[in-house]
Amino acid sequence: MSIFDAPCKVNLTLDVFPPRPDGFHDLDSIVAKFSPCDHLTVNTSADGPAGIRLTCSDRSLPTDEGNIAVRAAAAFQRAFPGCAPASVTIPLWKRLPHQAGLGGGSSDAAAVLRALRDRWHPALPDADLRALGATLGSDVPLFLHDGPVRMRGRGDIVAPLGVPLPDLYGVFVKPAVGVPTGPAYQWLDALTDRQPGRATDRLLEVLRSDSPAIDAIGAALGNDFEAAVLPAVPEVAEAHHAVADAGAVRALLCGSGSCVFGLARDAAHADQLTRALGGDGRFGWVSMAYPFMDYSFEGPSRRREPTG
Repeated sequence: MSIFDAPCKVNLTLDVFPPRPDGFHDLDSIVAKFSPCDHLTVNTSADGPAGIRLTCSDRSLPTDEGNIAVRAAAAFQRAFPGCAPASVTIPLWKRLPHQAGLGGGSSDAAAVLRALRDRWHPALPDADLRALGATLGSDVPLFLHDGPVRMRGRGDIVAPLGVPLPDLYGVFVKPAVGVPTGPAYQWLDALTDRQPGRATDRLLEVLRSDSPAIDAIGAALGNDFEAAVLPAVPEVAEAHHAVADAGAVRALLCGSGSCVFGLARDAAHADQLTRALGGDGRFGWVSMAYPFMDYSFEGPSRRREPTG
């Protein structure tokens, strides 16, 4: 049995370039992982009843191959038939909302791949595990890296950030709507005279300075989707305004939405924002965001969510 935390991600920057001939968009993004997390237990057996069984605390989600965590286990079995379990059982406690831009499903898939590799194929190189993750979804490989990353291409080119990123704290606010990725790209492409942002270059410049101030970091954050999604989805715009009005250093759309991240000055400020926005009663999910301490490929994370 292996127990794993599956953190969420925040695109601290998200520069989106025009569509390529194949219809995909090149991206340039700095991505950090945060708690809160989904929690998975991965039970395996070489001789138990063959198959993959997923149970999920969120009954609105599929538990068959419609769930990317199941597809991850199946992909591992197909790729490594000589060193993969016949039986995989995955109880999933779903903490992260879906259609929120937090990458929760991709993080679940990465956690399953880590668990199966650690138990059944420990000699498998990290690069090979990430390549397998990329066949499942563009966001999966970033969750198979420790620490913050820079993500480019269609999301398939992922590398360590290469500069220190200080611990960042904040708040997540999820309005009672989701934002499908496809329509978000359509809204973005429909903007006239749009120029891709340069937030990634700005943030890297700030991070390369000595002891970057939180205000400078906040000013450098950016997400091209904000110009398209906020006007198209009033509920997301309302959440964005609420986070800014509560006193966040920066309100930032998460991925293509619908969740909004509010950067805080420190952990105490993040707690204040969480309590203020959670007591507002307008939003379905409000949670403190704090830096996720990545686990090595040898075991679970050492950071747990606060109680209370």
